[in-house]
Amino acid sequence: MNKLKLLLLLLIPISVKATCTNEELSRYKLLASNVNSYYEYDNNFNVTVYNMSNELKIINKNDNSTYTNPNGIGEIKINNISPGTSLTLGIYPNNGECSDYRIRTIYVNLPYLNKYYQEEVCKNNSNPLCSKWANTNNYTKEQFINEVTKEKKEEIIEPESEPEVKSFSFLEFLGDFYIPILLLIIISGSIGIYFLNKKQKFDF
Repeated sequence: MNKLKLLLLLLIPISVKATCTNEELSRYKLLASNVNSYYEYDNNFNVTVYNMSNELKIINKNDNSTYTNPNGIGEIKINNISPGTSLTLGIYPNNGECSDYRIRTIYVNLPYLNKYYQEEVCKNNSNPLCSKWANTNNYTKEQFINEVTKEKKEEIIEPESEPEVKSFSFLEFLGDFYIPILLLIIISGSIGIYFLNKKQKFDF
């Protein structure tokens, strides 16, 4: 009976699961360190993850979607993402015993789209609420207009005033300079009389 059990054990294949080594993880982490991302807006946001090796995969933690790049080093596109979404993208080895290890995480925070930024009240307005990417989701249109109008800042350019040209009539001139003119006449007359008397003495 024991020989029969031994024979059965020898016939049944025993699978030994390999382990993910530190060397493999280090190589995958090096590949993942080159991965980066950017986003573009076209009615919705589109995120592009580039420098993505075909030995890696991305799992979008927002909806558990998996993305891979089949050809060498390339790009992965995640399209039609709503404004204001915060994406969490986990990078994993694509195959092998290390495929369950998250080796890097990329966070992509997409801005909100201000649905009121083209309103008339936002023209020539520096209020931050008038920015195209301001978060106005909690405002009704009426609330938005009231808030922006309350803090509206307009630059008012005042025209430069021309210098005042003051004109004097002769009488005004005499009135303003009466005392100096009178003193000048007295001094001039005194000097004239002095020289006249001095001349008369020499004539005798």
